[in-house]
Amino acid sequence: MTDDRRETLRARVHDFLENPKGMGAMCVQAVIFALIISAVALAAVEELYGETAAEYARVIDPMNKLILIVFTADYLIRVATAPRTLRYVRQPLNMVDLVSILPSYIEIILHLSLDYTTMGLRGLRVIRFLRFARVLRGLRILNFVKRFRGVFQYEGTILQVITPMIIIGVAFKGAIWLLESRNLWFSNPNLGDLFTIIGFALGIILSQKIGVSYDKYVRVEEATVRIYGSLQTLRLVVNGFRPGAGTRVCREWVEGFLTILEDTDSDNYSLQSFNDRLYETIAECERIVPDQFWTLHAQLCSDASFCLNKKVRLTPKAYDTLLHQATVVYFALIAVFIPGFMGMISVIVATYILYGMYHLTQDLDTIVGGEYNLISIDLSELKHYAAACRLEERTEPP
Repeated sequence: MTDDRRETLRARVHDFLENPKGMGAMCVQAVIFALIISAVALAAVEELYGETAAEYARVIDPMNKLILIVFTADYLIRVATAPRTLRYVRQPLNMVDLVSILPSYIEIILHLSLDYTTMGLRGLRVIRFLRFARVLRGLRILNFVKRFRGVFQYEGTILQVITPMIIIGVAFKGAIWLLESRNLWFSNPNLGDLFTIIGFALGIILSQKIGVSYDKYVRVEEATVRIYGSLQTLRLVVNGFRPGAGTRVCREWVEGFLTILEDTDSDNYSLQSFNDRLYETIAECERIVPDQFWTLHAQLCSDASFCLNKKVRLTPKAYDTLLHQATVVYFALIAVFIPGFMGMISVIVATYILYGMYHLTQDLDTIVGGEYNLISIDLSELKHYAAACRLEERTEPP
């Protein structure tokens, strides 16, 4: 194998472990993650429930050895394939990897070499301390934080928006739970199936609303892409006959369009003046501009009107209010009628899923900004286009 092929294979192996992409790499990481949890659990059992651990030593010892082998192989492969070995080893999380492995090998050496007749209780204490040190393996979970940071993201998400509602639901159920513990509240544990059916029905209704809102969102996205393409074509054609005129009129049009689109209170009809200017510029080239460019102008105006008409929420107010009220009433009924711990879990899960879905539809239904400014159409391409046109105008010779 040549040096280039060896270096390529080395880089691919390192990237496979450090930046998992694809089903195979993610499965490997999932196995390692499960082994980390198992290692911490086994260390806790051995430390806190020594008699139970000794009873099941025939199972626990092979599991510890398997975990140690996998962790060691994983660490050694990472180090061996790292581009800069010393720099890689000195990284904090990789040092944690090494520290979490070494105590196990020290324990093995002590087991093989320790003379209990001379070391006695002191040696046993060293071994027990090393067993406890294996909990450091749990710090390797930090390696997975960057890979799953999207899962645990809080700021700028629907979870952040609905957190007050979750707190209210938990507090409400907590008060009822306190009354239940003192037999001051009625409860009926047989209503679980009923609430499951109701929650399932609410979920279906909300998912349908999400589907409709998302369909509108996608159609507007497609319209903005067509607008960008139409503007590019019109600018080039008009500039071919009147240098600079196409850049100026297209820049004015797109800036006017973006201003009206991002302002929910603006009058959509005000775009007509920009449409007229673009029309007049094309009309000045009437004798030499092919008919298809008139069609292109008409398509541009049609797409722009579609985006502006869809920029605000279209869900009927009465329907939206009913969904909101039904969702809140459902949470209250769960808190009232499902007792104890199961009731608390049900309130949290139902609030997170159903109330989160409701708020998602609220924000998705408005294509720019929205009630929580979490989901918006990507207008960066049109904004960059306007900036490029303005820059082109400044650099044109007088």
